[in-house]
Amino acid sequence: MRKYNEQCEVCGVRMRRHGMTKSGTERYFCPVCKKTTIIHRDDTRLRHERDRFVAWLTSPDSKTEIAKRYGLTRRALSYEFRSFFAKNPDGMAPLGYEAHLLIVDAKFIHGNELCALIAVTEADRIFWQFANDENYETWHACLTRFAPPAVVIADGEKGVAQYVKRHWPTTAFQRCHFHMVKLVIQYLSRHPKEEAGQEILKLMYRLKTVKTIAGRERWKLLHRIWEKQFEKVFNEKNESGNYAHKKLRSVRSILRRALPNLFTYLDYPECPTTTNLVEGWVNAALAEALRRHRGLHLSQKKILVSIILSHLTREKPARTFPEKDTPNFP
Repeated sequence: MRKYNEQCEVCGVRMRRHGMTKSGTERYFCPVCKKTTIIHRDDTRLRHERDRFVAWLTSPDSKTEIAKRYGLTRRALSYEFRSFFAKNPDGMAPLGYEAHLLIVDAKFIHGNELCALIAVTEADRIFWQFANDENYETWHACLTRFAPPAVVIADGEKGVAQYVKRHWPTTAFQRCHFHMVKLVIQYLSRHPKEEAGQEILKLMYRLKTVKTIAGRERWKLLHRIWEKQFEKVFNEKNESGNYAHKKLRSVRSILRRALPNLFTYLDYPECPTTTNLVEGWVNAALAEALRRHRGLHLSQKKILVSIILSHLTREKPARTFPEKDTPNFP
């Protein structure tokens, strides 16, 4: 006996199953008006529309190619996407989220008007929050959702370091080696003329060779020798009474402030020395997507960034910490 399980839109009576269409969709037959039809489910339609939207954002194919693949016109596809661009997504971490390690960085996605504050856990779990700028207040709003981790890795941005120092006193902080070298080069160039600049740049390049406690002490000793050897250069003044080598003095001050956080990774064997996981994986994917879809409005870029980050995965996690129970993104 056939089951009557759907209502006819014309007669209002229940229809019965009537085989399949050529595409494999179930067909229904109305015993009153003698017509066959298929049932259009809103949840299935929305799922297919979202799949097409994600395919357009995450693949190198153009909107015309995506429309042709699904048998639609470009205009119809653009009309479908309007509802998704009207949303305001965010990937904030749940309150009290526990992670052993956090690698944090910011990615500006619309000039200086909007940036995404990104945090990656030891299990390669990505959380993000949109902000108008990268400073202590915005990082406070982002990091306050996490429980204090064991260690945080970040670049030289003061907001993150200040938050960790004030609110996570038991959390260790690792300064990114890559950004430290980059900062010294920014002040002195890659080929400094002064001998003091040449020596400190060589010492900065040796950071990546420090793998043991003995290596750390050796590096610190060389740093103290550098400061003592060129002390007269740092204090040298010109005819107007100002310091003659201000950039060298700036580098000396930067290193003094960063030194307590340069070798935290030696106490946490699985702690990385750089934020390259975010820079080379997350930020690179965002930069490529923004370049491919250039011309989007600010609100549309937020949707693009959210889709990319929520679908970004790695074949092999970079850390070997025990995995935490993490919720699924919608």
